[in-house]
Amino acid sequence: MKFVLKCILCHDQKDRENAWNEAKIHQLLQSSGNKYILNLIGCGMIEKSLEFSKTPTDTFLMLLPYYKNGSLHDYLVKPHYHMDLKYILKNFRLICLSVKTFHDLSYSHRDIKPANILFNDNNEPVIIDLGSAAPAKITVTSKKEAQELLDEVSERCSMTYRAPELFNIDINSVIDERIDIWSLGCLLYAMLYKKSPFDLVYERGDSVALAVISGKIFFPPNSNESVNSLIKKMLTVDHFKRPFIDDILESVKVIDEFDQDINEHNILYSNNCIV
Repeated sequence: MKFVLKCILCHDQKDRENAWNEAKIHQLLQSSGNKYILNLIGCGMIEKSLEFSKTPTDTFLMLLPYYKNGSLHDYLVKPHYHMDLKYILKNFRLICLSVKTFHDLSYSHRDIKPANILFNDNNEPVIIDLGSAAPAKITVTSKKEAQELLDEVSERCSMTYRAPELFNIDINSVIDERIDIWSLGCLLYAMLYKKSPFDLVYERGDSVALAVISGKIFFPPNSNESVNSLIKKMLTVDHFKRPFIDDILESVKVIDEFDQDINEHNILYSNNCIV
């Protein structure tokens, strides 16, 4: 049996606190019994270790399961990637159920993206990388807090899957779990068209922040209108109008049960979609 050993180099007290906090979030989520969130098998801090760095550094080790089937990102970059809509919606629903577990425990994952979705031995999606996870609701009360949060999300939240409210953070800003709903919208788009709606913006060197805040999303012709409408719903720029995870799960259920075209559509590749 194979395992993964995650090594976190801790250069100061904040790094050590963040590492232990990641482990605590793992343990909290495991208590929910959700098998589609990565389990933590064991963890511990090695002080002043030379095993993983050239200078003596505190190193936090996390023993995790190994999944041989790779990540969603691995699938998306394959030249002949294909996944029919029925299968996409099945996997997306399981991902949403895992996100609901975070939200029910008053946490946000904050970095939902294809690289953070692995497939288990049954080819079911498992959410990984809880290092970005944090309490769901935050009210920013000072410029210092705003800057600290901005620095944190810039480091830990992937730009092309990041919600618009995380690009401009001001005093009295209220951030909640619906940042994950935005990321899920980008993720579903990528599952259909191979890339986030903002990946091509990034690759061109244009401003992702401006593209995100504009709220303009382009879809390939002849793609499924019901699924595209769900994506647009999740990519609501005003996060106070953006739906919660239970609304998204209900919408997925409705599409899956009542959209007769769902089995007639194949995915359309991202090179057909110009942003």
